[in-house]
Amino acid sequence: MKMTLVAVLAALAVTLGVTPVAQAGPTIHVGPGTAYTPFPDVEGYCSIGAVGTDNAGRLVALTVGHCHQGAGTAVYKVGDAAKGPIGWETDVYSRNTDGTFTALDYAVIRLNPDVVVPGKYSDTTDVVVSTVGDASLSNMGCNHGATTGKNCGIIGKVDGIHIQNWAVMWQGDSGGPIVVGETLVGLNIGMDFGTQPTTFYGKITPILADINAKGSYGAGFTLVQ
Repeated sequence: MKMTLVAVLAALAVTLGVTPVAQAGPTIHVGPGTAYTPFPDVEGYCSIGAVGTDNAGRLVALTVGHCHQGAGTAVYKVGDAAKGPIGWETDVYSRNTDGTFTALDYAVIRLNPDVVVPGKYSDTTDVVVSTVGDASLSNMGCNHGATTGKNCGIIGKVDGIHIQNWAVMWQGDSGGPIVVGETLVGLNIGMDFGTQPTTFYGKITPILADINAKGSYGAGFTLVQ
């Protein structure tokens, strides 16, 4: 199955430095749909799906695995890079082979509590992530990404590790949430115009189960409220 991944991250080996400005306290809102990048001097970004804490009390965010660059890589909120990194990529991730939808596709980011104000609210749309659960056929599923904002469509397929619906998604939306009401049911992955419905999401419950099995960053994930 051939697919289009909706990430836009430049594959650079060397990036230009960003000099952080000293902060008096957390000032950068991070929540569903926040645009982030490890390459603040290069065009391209992905989206945050949800923010929470793990069973070690660490502040973490969920996003998509095909945006992952490498454990320890600093990531910045698009538009706020001068304030310093909002966090760092971890070694807890899984990704699809390019052009396929065969594996779980997620990544856990360790957020920096010195600069991040975590939220369950988007700062650009009315999307709210309050609970975690499963989607059912015919639910109205609304995705949220940093490029296209909020887009809704009827869920037409729930199968294994994926959800599919008819809703717009585009480059940079990868990693953002799909919600039913205020319930997080998956993460934006991509589109396959050769199948119906066209838009794919990774189901959140198998993602969290895999994170828990690894017993590291993100294990015991609990949404911020």
